[in-house]
Amino acid sequence: MKTADSVKNDSPIYAACHSLTSRAPFGWLKKGWQDFRRAPWHSLVYGVIFAAIGWLLVSLAWTSESYLLVALFICLLVVGPALAFGLYDISHQLEKNHEPSFRHERSKAFLEMGHELMLALLLSLMFMFLLILVSIVMNVVTISGQSAASAAVPLSNTGFLVVAVIFGGLLFGASSFALPMILDRDADAMTAITTSFHAVWRNKSALALWALLILALTAIGFATALIGFVLIAPVLGYATWHAYRETIIT
Repeated sequence: MKTADSVKNDSPIYAACHSLTSRAPFGWLKKGWQDFRRAPWHSLVYGVIFAAIGWLLVSLAWTSESYLLVALFICLLVVGPALAFGLYDISHQLEKNHEPSFRHERSKAFLEMGHELMLALLLSLMFMFLLILVSIVMNVVTISGQSAASAAVPLSNTGFLVVAVIFGGLLFGASSFALPMILDRDADAMTAITTSFHAVWRNKSALALWALLILALTAIGFATALIGFVLIAPVLGYATWHAYRETIIT
């Protein structure tokens, strides 16, 4: 839910945002579930696709070279936004009391393909920077006299955790509201990212809870052998759209 006060912004580099209550994410999930019930077949199709991608990632993690897994993950950063874009468009259509249409979702995704690809490129660059930084840290530790194997335990418990949290937070901040804004306003990728960062920073408590809920639901998805993602992925997609609607001033 929104409070009565909103944050005004005169800068053209990002859109203004509302101030949120700390319990707002629970309302987003409730609305996401309501959208799932209004468009069950569309939702299940996207859920199955997300689950299938998860199974592919897990299988490759066990059987493939690490560089192939990295390449697949980067491809997922490109494909994932397009799939999520479809979910956002379903919620957008339902807002207008329109019957969801795969044709409409596909055409909308193609219309915004340029902005989607630019967003995916920027997120991929952040991910590659993370890999380079981790590689540098490992090399420094090895050169200092420790083998990579002996350094793995303390580094994974401290340095890797810190790096993962920092870059996870950056990716979360950059992507929380970026794609919904591209769909809603035809915004360019950089404006969408700066708006997302600004909104997350101004509503740290609510978005921290939102991040924890996403992690918890993702953990449930993995605990159910990824079958849970058939339900969880579309609900989270719809909830993200409602998060954008309640946060960014339109």
